[in-house]
Amino acid sequence: MAVLNINLGLKSYEICDTDGNTVGVIRFNPSDPGMVSRWKEVQEFINGFDEKEYNTPEKIGEADRAIKEKFNYAFGTDVSSVLFQNVSSLALCEDGRMVLENVLEAVQPIIEEAMKVAQKNSEARVRARTAEYEGSKKGLAPGQR
Repeated sequence: MAVLNINLGLKSYEICDTDGNTVGVIRFNPSDPGMVSRWKEVQEFINGFDEKEYNTPEKIGEADRAIKEKFNYAFGTDVSSVLFQNVSSLALCEDGRMVLENVLEAVQPIIEEAMKVAQKNSEARVRARTAEYEGSKKGLAPGQR
């Protein structure tokens, strides 16, 4: 059987707890424009989250499931089981922050930086391929300007 090796831009990230123990690995393409738009949906969902509405264990459970589903949707795979382990995304840590906040703080910069780097590299590739045509009529059909 023939093998095709295709670069999908996937990167692996080892997830460790605060004690340095590896709890899992997630794998995704952080500069995927589709992921970026899905990630914005996650941010909007979380920004629209009103804690006052979730005042019963049932509603807290619903919110936790919805947040984890949004994360899985954004990444295109099950990352919630690794990022949150068996802990509610709304659980509080000793410093008073929610687990969700800590996960967002860890993931967000990776996505933003990957998009900047990918955009910069893409623009450089386009410039390299179009430089010889800048300011010239080279490559134009007769009658084009």
